[in-house]
Amino acid sequence: MLITFRRVQNIFSLTQILLLLLSNMRYSFILTSAIFSILIFSCRKEDSEKINQDEIWADYRLIYSGELDSTYSRVSFKHKEKYGESLKLSSKSRLTVDGNEPYFNGGFMWYQSVVKGFDSLVEFTYIDLDNQTYKNTLQIPNTIELPNIDTIYKDSSIYFPWLGNSIQEGEVVWLVVDGGLEDKIPYIPVDSIGNNGLYIVTDSLKRLSLGDVSIHFERWYKNSVNGNSVGSMGYGHYISKKKQVKLVTN
Repeated sequence: MLITFRRVQNIFSLTQILLLLLSNMRYSFILTSAIFSILIFSCRKEDSEKINQDEIWADYRLIYSGELDSTYSRVSFKHKEKYGESLKLSSKSRLTVDGNEPYFNGGFMWYQSVVKGFDSLVEFTYIDLDNQTYKNTLQIPNTIELPNIDTIYKDSSIYFPWLGNSIQEGEVVWLVVDGGLEDKIPYIPVDSIGNNGLYIVTDSLKRLSLGDVSIHFERWYKNSVNGNSVGSMGYGHYISKKKQVKLVTN
């Protein structure tokens, strides 16, 4: 059973980099790590390898970006585990998103389709070379947006609510504060069921300089997904619109 390993491109377009940042608003060092990994993979051979179909690990994502008002349905495949080598499916395998074939991004080694607006429910169907079929419906059950705020405090513990439902089982919420740090973007998580806000404590933003910062919420929901013996994972991910606010002290 063949799945081809492809050399990952080490030359990125501005659009690819922008899409990665907007769709995966985590630490900024993730981009550096991704590029480093890509450069390592670019040194590997392009020859096809024989892979047991039961050793293909799948990662399903449904991502909404409020900044772009677009929904991204994304799947990536790894050998044996989430940190295994990235795989490109054989042409004889089949992958669809709501019945349509996604495009393959060779730079980031994922399959993706994009629609305008918010799509809260998407069906992924993957058929491997052994004709095993895996159907998974991913959802983003709740939205989240920033309240009307223009100032946050660096030296005071404050309660920061969001616009949207309280946290449900399987969810975690991040408040991401981007103040231009070179190594990472601070984020404040909360996963307590029933919460409809989080606390910004005094040491959460200590490394940031006073002045303008960009903030947004991210809401993650862990979906239950079907996979083979090595497993799979699936997340719904809602990223709110950004807002520029002032970081000040009392």
